[in-house]
Amino acid sequence: MADVLTGKGYVVTTTNAAALTATSSQTITLIGLTISNIHASAGSWVTADIVRSGGVNSELAHQVNVPVNDSLDILQGKVVLNPSDALWLDAEANSHLEASISYLVQT
Repeated sequence: MADVLTGKGYVVTTTNAAALTATSSQTITLIGLTISNIHASAGSWVTADIVRSGGVNSELAHQVNVPVNDSLDILQGKVVLNPSDALWLDAEANSHLEASISYLVQT
């Protein structure tokens, strides 16, 4: 089994979409999820969901406001994405929020 510690950036939009998906041969451990508001004058909320391929979905955050020039650390611990599970993100407004996602991939 190979372990790879990695990260990615993701632009959060008003379209609820998968920011990170475990393939059918991966287990992903989320170790960091920070949402930053980069807009000059307006706040925006964010919703973060774990969509399970074979179980009950769960919300990590529901329409939590991220003020102008501020950030929100959503994870207080670790969250495991089993094969084919995904992290979905949604925002109140486009061009306001960016996500920084840190995670460990196990194959």
